[in-house]
Parts: sequence; structure tokens; C-alpha cells
Amino acid sequence: MLRAKRGGADRIEIFNPAMRGEDVSRRPLESELRMALERRQISVLFQPITRLASNQLAGFEALLRWDHPTRGRLSPDDFIPAAEESGLIVDVGTYVLTQALEAAANWHKVLPRERDPLFVSVNISSRQLFRQDMVQEIRLMLAREAVPRGTLKLEIDESLVMENPERAVEILTWLKTFGASLALDDFGTGYSSLNYLHRFPFDTIKVGRALVRDNSLDGQTPHVLRSIVVLAHELGKDVVAEGVETAVDASNLRSIGCEFG
Repeated sequence: MLRAKRGGADRIEIFNPAMRGEDVSRRPLESELRMALERRQISVLFQPITRLASNQLAGFEALLRWDHPTRGRLSPDDFIPAAEESGLIVDVGTYVLTQALEAAANWHKVLPRERDPLFVSVNISSRQLFRQDMVQEIRLMLAREAVPRGTLKLEIDESLVMENPERAVEILTWLKTFGASLALDDFGTGYSSLNYLHRFPFDTIKVGRALVRDNSLDGQTPHVLRSIVVLAHELGKDVVAEGVETAVDASNLRSIGCEFG
């Protein structure tokens, strides 16, 4: 019952014995995570994103890490499921947004740019996106840090917007109005249709690591990756490729017009 409530008012979950074991094992982690937020043991790291055509720095992606006192540095896969189950994902998300925007404001002071200011990409969870005061919270954050429009790029998984397309369109439109930029995360790995892609006000399409890695393995640009870039450009959106690790990756992506990696 608790799991169903956490998933939303209209959600139904069928109980199986494994769920009891999952809940018991996650309780200590949830308690530790709550304490970690209070003690600022959660770190936000920033991974550079380059403009492939010029190899210039374009921005950063905010990456979350937990410096656990006994288990060492944990990646999001180790604790985000527990955060989502407990509802702590809202507090974690607010913390990441705050840290990311404070860092971005500092970048603009140190490296001011009249054109193409540095941006910071932050992943948004379902519970964050559909929270009642989400838009107002981000509006206030952007106003407080006074960063240029488009500095904050919110990454939203395609499966997330499909949960409630009508509500998602409304929320995303407001976020853009207040100065956020929007990226559709992991495009090509889910089930979004061209109709939905055209309907949502995304500025950027982010292709998943799997497509980029396939590209590097056979030395050829996959037709699907090229098609995504062409489609994005026809819809007035730019493209970010995840997992660009070699000069070959960058060269192949550059050759088909991918902007960032």
C-alpha cells in the first residue's frame, strides 16, 4: 500500500513477498540518505559538455554522488531508487538544482560570455516534475541567481512526459517562460512518437550512450543516429550525445551535425 501511495494517487501495486524484503533493506539507506542531506555528504560534480564543431566548452552536466561514511562514494544507481521510494527525491532534487545554479552563477562571473553562455544540465525526476510547486520553485531559483536565459537545462526522460502528456506540456511551457531550457533525455531508447516530439517544447534532444557506443564499435555512423539528428534539426532542436569518450566518437558525431557531446 505504501509503495502504491508513493507512486501516485491512482496507482495500483500487486503485493508479492519480495516487496517486503525490498522495503526492509531500503529503510536503513533511506535514514542514512536523510542524514547525508543534512550533513552535506551529497556532492554535485560537473562533467564538461563541449561544442563539437569548435571543441569549445559549452556547459556542464550535474552529476550526483554520495560520499557515504562506510561504503565510499556511491553513484545515483546505488541510492536514487531508495530516494524515490521514500519521497526524499524531492529534497535531493532541490539540493542539486540549488548547487547547480549557484555554480552556474559563479561561472558567469568568472567566464562571462555575451553569446552562448555556459549552461548546466540537471536531470529531473517524475516526482519533481509533477510536484505542485515545482514551477514556482525553479522560477524563484532562477530569479535569485539572475543567470542568463537558457543557463539551466532541465533533462527530462521521455518515459516521464508520457505519464501525463497534457500536464507535462503545461509544466514545460511554464518552465520555458521563466527561462529554463529543456532537453528530452535518452531519446531513441523509449517509445516517444513523432507526434509527441513535435508537441513538447523541448530545445534539445539528448541521445543515449548506447547509440554513441554502437557508432564507435563498427566505425560507421548508424542510420538511426543520423536520422535522429536530421529530425531534431528539422524541428528546430539541437542534439547532445551522451558517452562521447574518443576522438572517433566526436568526429563521427560532428560529421552528421550533432552539436554537443
